[in-house]
Amino acid sequence: MTAVLSACGGGSPAPTAAALELTGSTSLAIGAPARLSAVVRDSSGSVLPSAVTYTSSQPNVIDVDAGGNLTVKRLTATNWPVEVTASAGGKTATLVISTYGLELAVGTYVWNLQPAGAAPGRFIAVRYRPQSGGTEASTFTVTAPGNERLTCTLSFKDINGWCWWALPDATKFPAGEYRATLVQNGVTYATTAALPQSKATLGFVAGATATINQRNVTFAGKVPAGSRWLYSYVAKSRIERSSLNGMGLESAGITGSRSTPPVEDRLAVSVYSTALPAALKVGADVPAGSYDTWITAMSGNLSSFAEVLPEQFNVSATFGGKVTLP
Repeated sequence: MTAVLSACGGGSPAPTAAALELTGSTSLAIGAPARLSAVVRDSSGSVLPSAVTYTSSQPNVIDVDAGGNLTVKRLTATNWPVEVTASAGGKTATLVISTYGLELAVGTYVWNLQPAGAAPGRFIAVRYRPQSGGTEASTFTVTAPGNERLTCTLSFKDINGWCWWALPDATKFPAGEYRATLVQNGVTYATTAALPQSKATLGFVAGATATINQRNVTFAGKVPAGSRWLYSYVAKSRIERSSLNGMGLESAGITGSRSTPPVEDRLAVSVYSTALPAALKVGADVPAGSYDTWITAMSGNLSSFAEVLPEQFNVSATFGGKVTLP
């Protein structure tokens, strides 16, 4: 009897999904555990059992698995948050997420005056963005395989802070996990990255030159494929560490400026750009004499939090010749 009634349409139709609710935090720290919750409801508001599919618009920044668990990998670019979408029963819901905290990038470092066939060195970069407001004075610490430790200062009230090391010693190119830490307001931020294979390198600036007119230096050349940021400078030797603190640049004991230094900055020795030629006015307080010039090409833009920093970050330094400051 039951079978007959069912065949004749006597059974109740299955309820259909009327809404999909997606909940979770819209501000997440790199490395912190996080999970989304998705609920499907029918027209009466009752919860329906339903399989949910999750996708991320930027899985390289925030990845999501089948259970809604999030892996927060990188800082989101300014004005470009990640959209995580849940789909079930023909319905979709999206959560817009931004990230904060500490991120680490590692890669290769080569320079064009190396002996032919020499192995590359390492490039290491750290960046930090607070959840809100500015930073407190602190220190970036990076621990490399073999317990090698690198440190760099983060300044007070810096909205976004970063630091990098260009380490030319190819004998210290151990594969393995690198760990960065930073303490802010009693909270220890930590993140890790793995050093890629040393065969992946960034090309050099072709035809690199630096010409001078009085104290105006113009850097020129053909930028290598894959380069997204250029750091060109005048110095007595190749710079191996740089950090941006507020409006000033500290580079191997030389104070410089951003790519658009304020007029009163008399110590400008470096310029940031995304293309060549790039112009630099060397400050009056830099002593007269002979200086080396270098154009450093990078596969990511450290100075702009408007871009996502790649985890693998390769760098090349090209000698642009000597200049004599009057």
